[in-house]
Amino acid sequence: MFLTRIVSQVYGRSCSGAKKKYAPDGRLIAEFTLACGNGTVRYPTMYVKVCVWEDVAEKVYAVIDRKGMNVEVGGYLVARLYEGKFGKTMIIELKEARELKVFDRDGNLRQVVSGKTI
Repeated sequence: MFLTRIVSQVYGRSCSGAKKKYAPDGRLIAEFTLACGNGTVRYPTMYVKVCVWEDVAEKVYAVIDRKGMNVEVGGYLVARLYEGKFGKTMIIELKEARELKVFDRDGNLRQVVSGKTI
């Protein structure tokens, strides 16, 4: 069940390198998780799952290669609530991403990856 669908820019640090997967029809998928927020009580850390598809996925897979990279991604935020093993759980995903920006530790733009639909 979809709770909301919001056009948004998400900025955070990668939790690990992008993982390479394939859809049943053979299309390439690059998947990674962003940790957003600074982990305080006022701004708790929110984890956002990002899936990148097709030809741009190969570029993203090469760029997001380690943990701790500063990344900004634009797309649709989707929050889903489901009944898990330990009760109700919410998962936040970023869908239909169109542009991904990677920054260095000083906040300077290092690389931009874009396409029709990431």
